[in-house]
Amino acid sequence: MGVTMKFNDVLAFLLILVVIPGLWLAQGADFMTLPGEVNGVLLSGWTLVVQYYFRKKPGEAPSETPSK
Repeated sequence: MGVTMKFNDVLAFLLILVVIPGLWLAQGADFMTLPGEVNGVLLSGWTLVVQYYFRKKPGEAPSETPSK
């Protein structure tokens, strides 16, 4: 039983772990400069991909929250 990854999973992993952090690291090392607007879009996009990938799937049990 092997692990199969859908295209969305592969794309999410590439964006979250390679592409976007790579751009931030390249900018931090002064290999390139990005305007502030582009950094804002990268941060927003990275956050949206992380939220999409780790969202609750339909049919999953809700997490238990402590009652007061």
